[in-house]
Amino acid sequence: MKTCFDFVWGTAAVCCCCFILHGPANGQTSRERKRNEDAPSKKVLEVRLEKAEAALVDEYKDVAVEFYKQGNKEKSMQMLRRLRQLHPKLEGLKDRIESISEELMQENPSEIEIDTRKTWEFVGDVAEEKAFRVAAKGEFKLTISATVSVDGLAIEEDATDFLPSAPIGCLLGVIVTDGKPGKIFPVKSALEHTPKKSGKLFVKVNVPEGTRCSGTLKLRVSGYINSGKPSKKK
Repeated sequence: MKTCFDFVWGTAAVCCCCFILHGPANGQTSRERKRNEDAPSKKVLEVRLEKAEAALVDEYKDVAVEFYKQGNKEKSMQMLRRLRQLHPKLEGLKDRIESISEELMQENPSEIEIDTRKTWEFVGDVAEEKAFRVAAKGEFKLTISATVSVDGLAIEEDATDFLPSAPIGCLLGVIVTDGKPGKIFPVKSALEHTPKKSGKLFVKVNVPEGTRCSGTLKLRVSGYINSGKPSKKK
């Protein structure tokens, strides 16, 4: 009799344990099912995303306009470029960015005279990743004094103040950073340049050693360049 009672008691205990173990699992499954039912659908999430992007676009546009009204064109440009990353196909955005960019390039103008008899004349201080513009005009005379063989005039390829790949007599430029000159580049009659490092811009005419020059060139610089001279009115 005792053995039978022990068996019944043991069976009841096991059933009770199974109920305890399975009870929370069943409850958890129900809660998960309810959460899944309450979760927003993919379509609802897409609609919310579209609304959020539209609100963000409007905010960027409003802030860009306010910066422009306050005269902070550079900050306005930054906001418009961020907006372009978010909404690259927004109508009129590209034209607006180009328009403000052109306005910035025409600001801070000054005029400089370059004596072609001199070597590397200072034009102005330029800033890292900030564009500037140079427009040059004028004529000058040059006389080359050199001994020439039937093979023609030999020009040193590694000359420090001559660029063989550019036309003779054209205007050259170089940016000096911390006393170290960078790569020489052609300026010619017009240049728009964004330096990788801040420094000082120097220019000269592209002539080989032994050349005598006479005459002056007129330069007009604008944008992010400080010539140290009062700005000229447009």
